Amino acid sequence: MTDFEEVDLKKAYTMITSPAVVATKGVGVYNLTPYGWIMPMDYDPVTRVIFSSDPDHQAVANIMREKEFAVVIPTDPKALFIEQTGSVSSPDVDKFKMFSLNGEKASKVDVMLPKDLISGWIEFKFLRAVEEGSIVLMMGEAVAAYRRTTGC
Repeated sequence: MTDFEEVDLKKAYTMITSPAVVATKGVGVYNLTPYGWIMPMDYDPVTRVIFSSDPDHQAVANIMREKEFAVVIPTDPKALFIEQTGSVSSPDVDKFKMFSLNGEKASKVDVMLPKDLISGWIEFKFLRAVEEGSIVLMMGEAVAAYRRTTGC
């Protein structure tokens, strides 16, 4: 993590951009799922986020089972890996292998990050899910955050 510096959890919300990618741990594989809408819902005493999802997405199942996730901020909002990782949803697919992504472990939650393609990430413990109509609102509280200090 020498290319990244830790960010104050109260200020981590300022890193969030759209689109962003949610990193989760599946059963035997790590997952990346792009989302167009992830927003801060609080920042005192630490950043909390909320995002909406189809309840059938693999990311939701992974978060509900593992109780943690990370929000990954791409260096380029039009990066190919965003489109690629959104094109497949399966509990058995290793998106890192399928799309030749180099993965490194996060610091406090068990997810894999494509660090060479991102400007930062925020690690979260799962708070709760609220089903509303055909979507589920997923909420998390930051436990670690990192921002790139050097160019890609």
